[in-house]
Amino acid sequence: MFNIANARFAFLDIETTGLSPWFGDRICQIAVVLTEGKRIKGTVDLLINPERTLSPSAVHVNHLDGSKLSAAPKFAEITEQLDPLLKDAVIVCHNAKFDIQFLDNEYRKLDRTIEFPNLIDTLLMSRQFYELPSYSLKHLAQDFSVTTNLGGSQALADALTMKNLFFAMTDSLKAIGKSLDDFIGIYNSPAWPQEGVYLPTELSEAIYSGKRLFIKYMDKDGETSERWVTPKEVIGLADYIYLQAHCHTRAAERTFRLDRIIEFKVENGKE
Repeated sequence: MFNIANARFAFLDIETTGLSPWFGDRICQIAVVLTEGKRIKGTVDLLINPERTLSPSAVHVNHLDGSKLSAAPKFAEITEQLDPLLKDAVIVCHNAKFDIQFLDNEYRKLDRTIEFPNLIDTLLMSRQFYELPSYSLKHLAQDFSVTTNLGGSQALADALTMKNLFFAMTDSLKAIGKSLDDFIGIYNSPAWPQEGVYLPTELSEAIYSGKRLFIKYMDKDGETSERWVTPKEVIGLADYIYLQAHCHTRAAERTFRLDRIIEFKVENGKE
């Protein structure tokens, strides 16, 4: 049985060039916060050359500089630094299926597989034990009153927020007799084959909310437009993942490439 007071945790956050490794998107930043229990033992924030350009949505989310990324080491060059951070640690992610599919993909390119015998997903954990309007990291942090203004890169700030959120949740769940072992799952590559499309939490919640969305969309020529849409379904076409929706601006069915939606807001909901 794990003792949460002295267990070794690795809080992991990944930034990517887009939404799907199956369509060639890659990791461009990895942040890891190492703790022994609640005590931070170290932080690592790695820029990675993804060997491809960032999508419009990624630029909006992670604010990374393409020129800095092109000068950064490739994933193969950082594995010797990354491997010992994750070895023998309880890996904690938020929306683990989204992040780990990218990590798995990078290791596969090196003819390697990954195995995390102790993996915790704070998204699944929060959905299982709490009824809340949103389970995005940002909104959970607000609900649990944990610190989010932590400086540094977006990836490192998210990893630190995740750490604070995780311990806030575990503290609150002690009252119902939940221990660390109750939250741990196993990941063995490739435990998650292409059984579905994994999306960032806020985008997924917005699409499946049943409400209209206000979106800012950048087309292939770099032109932006704003419109209200009613989502129908997410579909994979030959080149990428698309949102099929009714566009109220055009009063017609349209498809929108998901990595070109640079801003979105749910009608009468949280951004």
